[in-house]
Amino acid sequence: MKKSLFVIKAEILKQQRHDYHSAFIWFSLLVWPILGFLEVYYSYKPFELTGYMGMSNGKELLAFLGTGYMAYTCFWSMVQNAWSMANQERRSGTLEIIFLTPANRLAMCYGKALGALIQEVWMFCCFCLFILIYTGTISFSNLVMLPFIFLLLIISSTVWGGMLNTVFMFSRDASIIMDIFDTPMVLFSGSRIPVSCFPQWAKVLSLIFPLTYCINIMRFVLNVQGRKEWIGDITGLTVCLSVMIAITLLLMRKIEQHNRETGELQFY
Repeated sequence: MKKSLFVIKAEILKQQRHDYHSAFIWFSLLVWPILGFLEVYYSYKPFELTGYMGMSNGKELLAFLGTGYMAYTCFWSMVQNAWSMANQERRSGTLEIIFLTPANRLAMCYGKALGALIQEVWMFCCFCLFILIYTGTISFSNLVMLPFIFLLLIISSTVWGGMLNTVFMFSRDASIIMDIFDTPMVLFSGSRIPVSCFPQWAKVLSLIFPLTYCINIMRFVLNVQGRKEWIGDITGLTVCLSVMIAITLLLMRKIEQHNRETGELQFY
């Protein structure tokens, strides 16, 4: 366990020195998510909020988008990081180190994911916290639950990112896979549009993504959109994360077997 933690720490430091070495990069990590947030907010604002989506005024809309975007940005950074790893490390010839090193491979994949999460989302999360405080969503009664929310997001998005890092390890062109994972996730997870507004087939599709459960739990804890239960979401998230860990281990075993037989880390 101690050695795995050292591996995760090393991957976080490696990413920090390689990808986050400029003040302009840090600035962009805050500006672009805020612009996306404002784009969605002002897309809703011209229309009258009648309560159909569970919101009846501008502050409720801000709280809805603040919780959704804070969670989505964590998961989006995982997709972006996995795609970046597939390109940068394959071009630089360092992708093979995962199988050449005696370090725990699973810890390396999760370390890559966690490094991107910590570096890319902390500033935007501060912005979302400001939005939630402004709208009165965060109060003394639920303030003690904030560490639980952040821990939930960190664990869920890291497991999601570890799976994607494993998927992109043997993909030469990961851009289309990135679109397949990211676009349906932002559409069906409830980060921008309440899941209750979707037809039944879309509600079923939303259950595939762990982000859906994380957002539902966050809104329950913060009493956003009048959510009244969380047991089903906790159960669904646990099942979803367990399946993703199993997929990660299976894919890692498959790519290692393929590498031993062919000497290549590319399936196509």
